[in-house]
Amino acid sequence: MVKCRAFVKGNRIRNYSKKGSFKIMAKCANCGKSTAFGHNRSFSQRATNRTFKPNLQKTIVMEKGRVVHKVMCTKCIKAMGKSVA
Repeated sequence: MVKCRAFVKGNRIRNYSKKGSFKIMAKCANCGKSTAFGHNRSFSQRATNRTFKPNLQKTIVMEKGRVVHKVMCTKCIKAMGKSVA
């Protein structure tokens, strides 16, 4: 097993592994919804793998009296809009 060489410089994470740069998994900052896995089913009922990705959007939110940029799913954005109104 080969370990990747990653280190933190300031607030950035750098990764110098063979497979490329480090990516953070898509995840809602509010509810934690992330990619789910399942199967495509054809007419013959053959199962092939697929992913269900959440509809994530970059939003600006007021949190504790200050403006914060967050990545949230549309369901959470809609619910926050209803609670404010």
